[in-house]
Amino acid sequence: MRAVNASHYRRVRAVAALSVATVALAACGSDGSANQLGYDGGVAPRDEGGLTTLEAIALFGLVPLGLLLLVAALVWLPGMVRGNRYRPNKGWTAAPLWFGGPPDPAAAVETAQAGELVRGGASGSW
Repeated sequence: MRAVNASHYRRVRAVAALSVATVALAACGSDGSANQLGYDGGVAPRDEGGLTTLEAIALFGLVPLGLLLLVAALVWLPGMVRGNRYRPNKGWTAAPLWFGGPPDPAAAVETAQAGELVRGGASGSW
């Protein structure tokens, strides 16, 4: 059995995506459905009034604005609902938590042995 490398799959996916896009664009560009609706050469029939001014404002203004507000709410809402947060100069209100420490910090502090005094700095001795 022959092994197939990953670049072959990428090529197949690219060709499939290009084929789907080409068919979709060709279907959009055909005038078959437009002729069935009564449009001749992209122009609406005379008996149909088209969109009124209010309908056009609602369709092209209010709908995008509503979608924008919906996305903004979906982005901001989790942050507003979230619990305790650190704010500079306001203190911390959550319970203390020792990251990476022993499972029982109180017992670890009580049983700790005093070691040699080590001073800091880049060279380790000030």
